[in-house]
Amino acid sequence: MSLRPVRLLILAAVVLAAAGCSQKIVLCPIPAILADTAHVTVMRPGAVPDLANELYSVALTDAEGDCAYNQRTAVIRASLDLTFRATRAPTADGATYSVPFFVVVHDGAKLYSKHIYQLRFSFAPGAAMAVIKQSPDDTSIQLENGKLPWNYQLLSGFQLTPEQIAYNAKKGRYLP
Repeated sequence: MSLRPVRLLILAAVVLAAAGCSQKIVLCPIPAILADTAHVTVMRPGAVPDLANELYSVALTDAEGDCAYNQRTAVIRASLDLTFRATRAPTADGATYSVPFFVVVHDGAKLYSKHIYQLRFSFAPGAAMAVIKQSPDDTSIQLENGKLPWNYQLLSGFQLTPEQIAYNAKKGRYLP
C-alpha cells in the first residue's frame, strides 16, 4: 500500500470528524425591535385620540437578520427581514395605508446611522388583519477597532409623532 491512499484516508477522516462537531458561528449584528416604538395607531382624520376613533393599528412583531462579513475590509453588509401585523375594524371596503418606520445601527449609546422607510400595506375588502413582510435596504457597517460584528445592533420601530407616543402611553404600550 502506498502512502498516498493512506494520507487521503487520514485527511478524509479528519475532515469528517471536524464537520461532525463544527457549529455555525453567527457573526451578524443583532436584530431587535425597540419596544416603545413597536406599535403605531392611526386615528380617523380630525378625530380625538380615543379607542373608538382608531382607523388602524400596526405592530412590528418580528425582526430577523443576516449578514456577510468581509474580514479583509472589516465591513459587514447586514440585511433585515421585518414582519408587521396591521389590524382595523372590519369593513366591506379595501384600503391602502402607509406608515413610517426606522432602522438604526447602534452600539450602546453610539448611533451610526438611522434610515426612515415607508411601510405600505393594504387591507382586502372585508379583512380586519394584514400581515406584511418587508426587507429594508441592506446596511453597511464599518467595524471600529476592537469591535466585533455582534457588538452592533439593528434596531427597528415606528417613527411616531408626539401624539402617537402619548396614545401608546395611555394604552400602556409605552413606559416613559
